[in-house]
Amino acid sequence: MPCTRAEVIILVDDYAGYNIRGLLGQHGLSVLVKVLEKSGRTYKVLLDVGQDSSALIHNSKLLGIELHDIDVIALSHRHYDHTGGILGVLKNIDRRVPVVAHPDVLKPGIVIYESRVDFNAGLPCSESELRELSNLILARTPMQLAPSIWWLGEVPRATSYEKEPDWSYTVSEGKLIRDPLKDDTGIAISVEGYGTVVVVGCSHSGIVNIVDHASKVTGEVPKAVIGGLHLISASDDVIKKTISDLRRLGVEEVHVGHCTGLKAEALLAIEFDEKFKKIFSGYKVVFESK
Repeated sequence: MPCTRAEVIILVDDYAGYNIRGLLGQHGLSVLVKVLEKSGRTYKVLLDVGQDSSALIHNSKLLGIELHDIDVIALSHRHYDHTGGILGVLKNIDRRVPVVAHPDVLKPGIVIYESRVDFNAGLPCSESELRELSNLILARTPMQLAPSIWWLGEVPRATSYEKEPDWSYTVSEGKLIRDPLKDDTGIAISVEGYGTVVVVGCSHSGIVNIVDHASKVTGEVPKAVIGGLHLISASDDVIKKTISDLRRLGVEEVHVGHCTGLKAEALLAIEFDEKFKKIFSGYKVVFESK
């Protein structure tokens, strides 16, 4: 059921905001979604928690946001810059809340570049630590987090040009393998009289795949995209195909940052004009019934 109002606030992004002094930037992402349902009830969903909890908690205080009344935390995927703050945030909330994620969030995250290897790129805590502080829910299929908010679950890979990173690895059945990052997902918000707002973490599944999946889950046209699109190292051709397909799917506005990349942001800004916005710590956008 669509909500009447959705407020999306960036608590953590690579860039710090300028409207409020003292906000911190941090390589990572954390997004607070606050919706007003037709019933009159308000739900608060936190998507991702940055790479540690310090910036998130600091920025929340400056923004006047109370974390203790968050209804649910959803994780877009396992990488440290989206999950690193989970234990600190849960301790700050100081009560057991649901944490929704794909089962693969518990797999090792290993990054292998020519110049370095990082064995700690994944979730920086154990399953038992998570379960001690939260009600951990692991699911592959879409799940409603509130009447108007869906966690999208595993995203079908349909496009030919959206590829998982060639530097990401994990371990399966005792073998080091290229990581398909099946846990990469997002959330979708249904806003009455507007359509679907898609909020993503890094879009390793491909932002076009995620948006297409979101439209099928909600049964509505996806009108807005918010978050990181992971086009930072994409070719011009891939970026242009992405923009074309987002338009084809119905997207009218984009609010992006984190891993989107400067070139992609420039091309998105040209295409979407005043409907392009760069996100930062403290950024807020509101979608309401028309």
